[in-house]
Amino acid sequence: MTGTHRHHRRLPELLFCLALLLGIAGAPAGHSEASALPNAASSSVSNRAASIDRPNSLSITLLRRQSFPGSDIAIEQRLPSGPNYHSYIASYFSEGLKQYALLTVPSGDQPATGWPAIVFNHGYIPPGQYRTTERYVAYVDALARAGYIVFKPDYRGHGNSQGWAPGPYQSQAYTVDALNAVGSLKRYPHADPERIGMWGHSMGGWITLRAMVVSPDIKAGVIWGGVGLLRVTRNWFGRGDRAISSRRTRCMRRAATA
Repeated sequence: MTGTHRHHRRLPELLFCLALLLGIAGAPAGHSEASALPNAASSSVSNRAASIDRPNSLSITLLRRQSFPGSDIAIEQRLPSGPNYHSYIASYFSEGLKQYALLTVPSGDQPATGWPAIVFNHGYIPPGQYRTTERYVAYVDALARAGYIVFKPDYRGHGNSQGWAPGPYQSQAYTVDALNAVGSLKRYPHADPERIGMWGHSMGGWITLRAMVVSPDIKAGVIWGGVGLLRVTRNWFGRGDRAISSRRTRCMRRAATA
C-alpha cells in the first residue's frame, strides 16, 4: 500500500477527530455534550500523563521513593552458642509487621565501631515449611565464625513472621523486609552501620540485587545462584527458552528497523 493510500484511509479519522475538538460532530450549538468535549479530552490527557509518571508497582524507582527505617532489634529467644559467637531468634518490624530472624553476634572484643554485619537472604522455601533455625546452618556458621553479625530474616508470612507471603516476583514485600532488616542493623548497638553487607541465594539473590541498587547502606553483596530474568519470565508466562528466544529476536528486529 502506498503512502498516499494510507493517508487517504486515515483522512476520515483525522477529520472526525478535528470535528470533535471543534465541537461540531453532529451536536447542535450550545448542546451540553459539545461543551463537555474539551473538558473530557483534557481529563483523558491528564489521566494518561499521570499513568506515565506513576512508576510500576515492581519498579526500582518506586522502591527508591520509600524509606526503610527498620526498628530496634529485640531478642526473642537465646539459642545454643557457637564456638565464638552467640545465637538468637530476634525480631524487628517491617511495614508494621513483626518479622522474626536468626541473629548471631560475635563473642570476642567488639571493635570500637561495632561488628561488620550481613543480612542473609535465604532462597525459596515453602512459607508453611519454613523454620527460622533450619536450612543454611553451615553458611551462617561460617560467616559467624569469621566475626560477622549475621541477620537472616524470615520474610513476612514465613514461620512465625506476621503478614502474607506473596512471593518475590509479583511483589516488593520481601525486598522491603530485607531493606528494613538493613535499617534495623543500623540501629543495633553491636553493629557497625558503615559495614553492612548482604548475602543471598536463589530467590534471596534476586532480593539482594534489588536491595543493593536501592540502598547505599549496603556496602557489599554476594549473590549465589541468583534467580535471573529468563527464569522469572518463564515462571510468569509459562514459556520455554525457545519462545523467549523468539520474542527476543523479534524485539531486536523491531529495534533495528525503528
